[in-house]
Amino acid sequence: MSKKHLLLPLLAFTLALTGCATASKPEAMVATTATPVHKSPSAVTISVAGGKDTSKMGASQISNDSFGAAIKSSIEQSGLFAQATTESGSPYTLAAFIGKVDQPMMGFSMTVTMEVNYTLTKIDTGEAVWTKDISSTHTAKAGEAFAGVERLRLANEGAARENIRQMIEAVSALQLH
Repeated sequence: MSKKHLLLPLLAFTLALTGCATASKPEAMVATTATPVHKSPSAVTISVAGGKDTSKMGASQISNDSFGAAIKSSIEQSGLFAQATTESGSPYTLAAFIGKVDQPMMGFSMTVTMEVNYTLTKIDTGEAVWTKDISSTHTAKAGEAFAGVERLRLANEGAARENIRQMIEAVSALQLH
């Protein structure tokens, strides 16, 4: 067999392992938490910055919209606030800035570390009532998905889910009105 004939199956195998990148899914980033210590009767507006959109040929990323939707759903499920929205007009604003998402280039087990800066602001006073940098990590093992791009997406989603869980637990300790 010629080198050309050997190269084609190898290239096809490599493409099957890598595939096209898919964006992190909001529903897979929703955090489940224990019942919050304190539930606020107020609404909160969520804003997210620092995320990246996924390109078909690039690595899986976490977009602002997807992370915001995951935070909104997580807050709604936990009951932390009476309402979570992306529309302005709430008594509180929760701003999340995705500062860093460390991703591996390749590997059988993929570990993603995510750092997010959260600031909860009371709108009527403009006062930041809580601010915190939260770091989280998640590893997607080789058995969870065949393709590397899928393992990377799973690791992204797990790191985001853990980050949101930590945020909800920290904010739930506050006595918000």
